[in-house]
Amino acid sequence: MAAAEAVVFEEGHWDILQPLMPRIGFPTNSKSAAPVPPGRSSSSPLSPSAVLRIAAAAIVFRAISALVAMFIGHVFPNGIAAASESSGASFGIYPLLTRELARAAGGVIRAPATPALVITWLAFAGAMVMMQRVAQLDIDAERGDSAALLAAVFPFASVFGHANADALFLLFVLATFYGFRQGRWIAGGLCGALATATLPAGILILPGLAWTGWRRERRASTGLLLGLIATACGLIGYFTYWYYRGGPPGGWSTAMDQWGFHFVQAPWTVYQRLHSAHPSPVGSLGDILALVFIAAVPVVWWRFDGGYALYMMAMLWAAATTGRPDELGRACALLFPVFVLIAGVRWRLIPVATAVASAMFYALVLAL
Repeated sequence: MAAAEAVVFEEGHWDILQPLMPRIGFPTNSKSAAPVPPGRSSSSPLSPSAVLRIAAAAIVFRAISALVAMFIGHVFPNGIAAASESSGASFGIYPLLTRELARAAGGVIRAPATPALVITWLAFAGAMVMMQRVAQLDIDAERGDSAALLAAVFPFASVFGHANADALFLLFVLATFYGFRQGRWIAGGLCGALATATLPAGILILPGLAWTGWRRERRASTGLLLGLIATACGLIGYFTYWYYRGGPPGGWSTAMDQWGFHFVQAPWTVYQRLHSAHPSPVGSLGDILALVFIAAVPVVWWRFDGGYALYMMAMLWAAATTGRPDELGRACALLFPVFVLIAGVRWRLIPVATAVASAMFYALVLAL
């Protein structure tokens, strides 16, 4: 009898919450969307109002996060100083866009805002819109909103609010996979070229894109090959640009090190410090989350697309070999398939609990 009353109470509890669920990004129903066959899409075109809603929510979230970060910065002056450093900040099209915006609107943008932050925030807003679009390829629209919310409140998603190229890279990667899954090879290849010219590790998306395209076409079609070639041309074109300019400032060896093209350790070495050293709390959290994401790789492969899993493995491998303690957490923030996976769980309590826990750790990462 007590158990029955508990069930009735639980159902009534969720009935009360149901009208509020869509407003905070969670679905009102408890059924997971059925898997979408290769080559087909469950997404429907986003209306301009929906795009503006998602983008505005992302900008508001970034503004609130910045205010919290400023407050924490005053209380703990050394707490978040290292979070703004990124190997991609001086690489590729991000500094180019920053310089062009500073040249065009430098007098309009006032402190504490900077042209670099404006580019980052706009890229983050666009990435959340694309996150919803990509998620809709496998789950319904409401759960797509949940995936965007989970990506925004992920503990290491705070990097998307700093002056670095991470948000821009996420935007281009999402657009690239969306194009390849839809069979839009040229558009996907152009977005892929922008991705590989945004972060040094961007070239590692090629195996995942190749698998995604082959799974759709069941053959190496001309369009797929052109899309992959266009993707690789982003990095090749950037190197060619510097070659004909006489090399990057400081020389190639210095620039390659600054850009993150250095692999100083085996991937598993990073986890030895959990036992043999005393890593920082943020570093430990990044290592633990990376283990969770590694465990999610086979589930992502089974539930969605093998290309997603290959993309995850490549990004985690690159982060684990750099020797930088904060790279694993940053890499996990870019692994969008995990957020789609959690948002599509049949029991709605799972994405809700994950979002609440992520938000708590998000604030903790800002403080540390």
